[in-house]
Amino acid sequence: MRSCLVDINVMLALLASNHAQHSQARKWFAGCAKGEIGICRYVQLGVIRLLNSPAVMQSSAISGFAAFRIIHELIELDERVEFVADHPEIDSFFPGCLSQPLPAAKAVNDAFLAAFALAAKRRLVTFDGGFKNFKNLDLALLET
Repeated sequence: MRSCLVDINVMLALLASNHAQHSQARKWFAGCAKGEIGICRYVQLGVIRLLNSPAVMQSSAISGFAAFRIIHELIELDERVEFVADHPEIDSFFPGCLSQPLPAAKAVNDAFLAAFALAAKRRLVTFDGGFKNFKNLDLALLET
């Protein structure tokens, strides 16, 4: 498999055993090799926010610090996973990604993640079919 950038929805499903797509995320994760999975700051922050949210996690919500530690330990201890710093070419892709037809609430965040993947030349792994709208994006759409 090619190096990838993982979307928030896949990381949340992977880390939350009560998530509806947990088994699909675990199956994908099990098939990855050393250094293939990239997590960027945007994804890290999004997962921390969601794991910390009682509205999302109900009684399984954890503190922001605990969520940070889980992600940090995954990056540090699992050789398949690496932290990917912002790529210097993101801004050359971001304006074009913002012009894609997406609902306004998702447009900026999805455009940023698509621009990141394009700039870093990584496959974006997601459950979100809306990413099919981004031209030239190498996409791995996991089944829901």
